[in-house]
Amino acid sequence: MRETVFSTPRTARPVLVCGLPGSGYVGKLAADHLVELFGLKRVAEYRTRTFPPQLNVGADGVGVMPKGELFYGKGGKGAGVFVFTADAQPTTSEGEYELSDKVVGFVKKCGVKKVYALAAYITGSFSTASKVYGAATSEGMLKDLSAGGATLMKDGGISGMNGLLIGMASLRGLHGACLMGETSGYVVDAGASQAVLELLSKLTGIPIDTSKLKEKADETQKMISQLQSMSEQERETAPPPSRERPGYIG
Repeated sequence: MRETVFSTPRTARPVLVCGLPGSGYVGKLAADHLVELFGLKRVAEYRTRTFPPQLNVGADGVGVMPKGELFYGKGGKGAGVFVFTADAQPTTSEGEYELSDKVVGFVKKCGVKKVYALAAYITGSFSTASKVYGAATSEGMLKDLSAGGATLMKDGGISGMNGLLIGMASLRGLHGACLMGETSGYVVDAGASQAVLELLSKLTGIPIDTSKLKEKADETQKMISQLQSMSEQERETAPPPSRERPGYIG
């Protein structure tokens, strides 16, 4: 693991928001949106041999190795915001633990008290309005989630760094919550990303403009509607199944 620190911001009560690649790209889309919206600057970079063994080629044709990045800046109302994201999640449990601990350890030195992980809650079916499910590491955070309109998880587990980041935060004396946007898991789901950011805005008091994500969500919804319509037409025009027994079974 290699951590490269470019600056160490220290402000009053900043928050850490984490969003990583996963089902529906819910967390990753949300994290990238915050970085662009608030013009956040990179303060640390993380490289590890446990990232997937691949070279990521960008639109300019240049290939780079996978990395994690921590950004910082001021959100709405001047609130300090750290955002952690990465090109991929580590491929081993040891790598996930190490990277999570490095990131949480760094932001704790910068004054962070609360950590929010943004992720997906996979249902396997399409929804026009994504619910947000929540879990937290303290009763206080659970009350905040419930008051904000989240559906609280009652059992199960949160796998990968989405769970580890708030778990490691708790071990270091910080409060953590995971906001999971309901998604089918079949498409890149900007609607679920929009839903978790709207809840995050309520919880932190930081105004977050999600209009660009709504535009992407509307485009995705149109595509889903077209696919569902095509599927229904195929079922209506398909010939009835033959009642004849097959002459050969292999």
